[in-house]
Amino acid sequence: MNCEKCGNPIADNAPFCEHCGKSPSQAAPEVVSSQKPENVITGCVGALIGAAIGGGSIILLAQLGYIAAISGLILAICTLKGYELLGGRLSTKGIIISVVLMLATPYIADRINWAIVVMDAFSDFGITFGEAFAIIPELVEEEAIEKADYIKDLVMIYAFVALGAFSTVRGLFKKK
Repeated sequence: MNCEKCGNPIADNAPFCEHCGKSPSQAAPEVVSSQKPENVITGCVGALIGAAIGGGSIILLAQLGYIAAISGLILAICTLKGYELLGGRLSTKGIIISVVLMLATPYIADRINWAIVVMDAFSDFGITFGEAFAIIPELVEEEAIEKADYIKDLVMIYAFVALGAFSTVRGLFKKK
């Protein structure tokens, strides 16, 4: 083991460091740097799985009538941790890949949620999910879906994604 204060090697059973006098209870075990290799392909798979879980939580919470923005935290954490878990570690490349997914997923998930709402509203007309998904921008533009609410929902989701991403990345780098 090495002395925490001066870094010199000390015997495991020594009562104190011979160089600086610090007691072994205050000495730290020798740390060996063993950084895991990164696997970008499996990291991407992990990030995709995390993004799918986060996107699903956005849709599920919105359909249950809860504030879907909170699921932005779930999205960010699952995406970053998914990359780290399956990729071995989270590098700058992993963060960039995860951020791209975190930018696309809330938009797609929110649009799926609105498509479900539209499909339910027009169920008497036999509108399919694909048709409902395709006409969302048109409905927003025509104010059939209130533009302010649509944008507010997206902004809230993205704000919580940013919060979750920032705190997760900061926490990961504090470990190192």
